[in-house]
Amino acid sequence: MTEMDPREILKNSTLLAGSGEVEEAVERMALAINEYYADREIIFLIVMTGAVMPAAWLASKLTMPMQMDFVHATRYAGATHGGEIEFRVPPRLNLEGRDVLIIDDIYDIGLTLEMIERYCTSREARSVNSAVLVRKIHDRKTTDRLPRFIGMEVEDRYLFGCGMDAYEHWRHLDEIRALEGF
Repeated sequence: MTEMDPREILKNSTLLAGSGEVEEAVERMALAINEYYADREIIFLIVMTGAVMPAAWLASKLTMPMQMDFVHATRYAGATHGGEIEFRVPPRLNLEGRDVLIIDDIYDIGLTLEMIERYCTSREARSVNSAVLVRKIHDRKTTDRLPRFIGMEVEDRYLFGCGMDAYEHWRHLDEIRALEGF
């Protein structure tokens, strides 16, 4: 693969959700999560690397006690199309008897989340739910279980910003953009 110029990627992209819309989506998710868990302690399980930004924004708005952990599972590995799931790093905390909330950047077809949810269940977590900043709307087959908490829904395009990358660039943006012409 030829190295992409990150400036050209950004220049040739379309804004789908500005920072204000993203902030509102995170606020809606936080309110729903706070209501759902109330004062129950959770394990806040961040899916690396994509969920770093949305997880930080979300965690700052949650009111229940929590322990934070991460899992590194990927289907993309820097590419624009998902492949086989690679489970790089499992959670370090003991999940047995605990309420686990998995945080990810995007729900496309749901395979990565499904795999992580199965892992948590196999470790005898009391409950396993997920929260994603973005759900893509499309007609492709998805897993049977949608995330319990979804920040916003967007059209089916290759997205970046808010933790999502375009050729490993632009995860740090506080807006969601669509890749054009690559």
